[in-house]
Amino acid sequence: CALPIWKYMLEGEVIMNWNILKKCVLMLFLGAAVHLTWIIWKSFVLLTPSVWQWVNVPLVQLQLSLNSIFFILLLLMIWPCYAWQHKRWVKLTLPYLSVGLFVISLCRDGYLIGVLSPATMISYVSLVAVGLVLLPRVIVYSAFIPATLYLIGSAYLSYTGSLSYGPLFQISDHYYSNHFWLLSMLFFIAPILCTCLILFEVLLSQWRHREHLIQQLSQMDPLTNLFNRRSINQCLDQLNHPVHENYALVLLDLDHFKHINDQYGHHKGDEALVKVSAILSQLLRGTDVVGRFGGEEFILILHHSSLEQAQQIAERCRSAIEQIELFSDEGQRIQITASFGIAIAAAESRPQQLLSQADKALYQAKASGRNAVKIYFAASEPAV
Repeated sequence: CALPIWKYMLEGEVIMNWNILKKCVLMLFLGAAVHLTWIIWKSFVLLTPSVWQWVNVPLVQLQLSLNSIFFILLLLMIWPCYAWQHKRWVKLTLPYLSVGLFVISLCRDGYLIGVLSPATMISYVSLVAVGLVLLPRVIVYSAFIPATLYLIGSAYLSYTGSLSYGPLFQISDHYYSNHFWLLSMLFFIAPILCTCLILFEVLLSQWRHREHLIQQLSQMDPLTNLFNRRSINQCLDQLNHPVHENYALVLLDLDHFKHINDQYGHHKGDEALVKVSAILSQLLRGTDVVGRFGGEEFILILHHSSLEQAQQIAERCRSAIEQIELFSDEGQRIQITASFGIAIAAAESRPQQLLSQADKALYQAKASGRNAVKIYFAASEPAV
């Protein structure tokens, strides 16, 4: 049963693409798992009298109770991440609370075993690195800056003798109590830690910038700089969950485009596509979506549009395309026209159904002589 879960984690949805609350759930689960290991260890210590000489038994008993409380709290925090995930205030506050609770619960244990112990240092660096990869910087640093100050303060108070170092363990005359050793460890750890964090920040920034560029390239058609078919399909999938909005789909196809490629060359065909793309981008509203659906075919997603508005936009686009000035290598004007098919969303319309209706209207525009706008009304009626 565990194998399919790990297979999904490795091959399924990319964790980096999760929303912030799902990432918080992951952090809370990992935090609960860490406290569970502490609970198991402390339970083993209390049940094994032979090791009591090495530990502060009353402190272990107290910390076992605290670890149990934090374990329950971290698990309980998972519920609002799912139950209230659509509430705006939850998205704003819960990430800070989740990360803060996780870090605070570990800071105490870090002091108890020694702030300069390998376990504390590895946990600190690992949690900062994982946090910066998964979550926005402001959330991570809002928790880890106070945690860093806490660990530095604990180390200083241990050095001055105000606090015992690693009070969970009872090791007399150990070098942990040596002031020179504490200062030496700080001297060696601080520059390495700062250098690694700075380099990690630089590399992470460059990686995120690269990922953003790759995402943009994967969404855009390289010739026209419009959304490609993959991006358009994602936009159509989002329309499967409408908020009771009126929208229209418009398909348009350049007339006799093959003739332009054959007679004037593919470079002129590409130029025609670029000019048409620029016209469509200029004439559409900011809320609308335009994309290259394939070859010489384009699609317009007109949000909050009535049938009359969609027809007006399509007519403006058709007229502007007709007036494009494109000339062959010999100076001959190349006429460009386009045919349009419109489908308007109904109460129970699905995007793919609407797409099929717009395609039928486009076919009618082509059949009626091209360079025209046709509207689909119903399956039993021809487009007009």
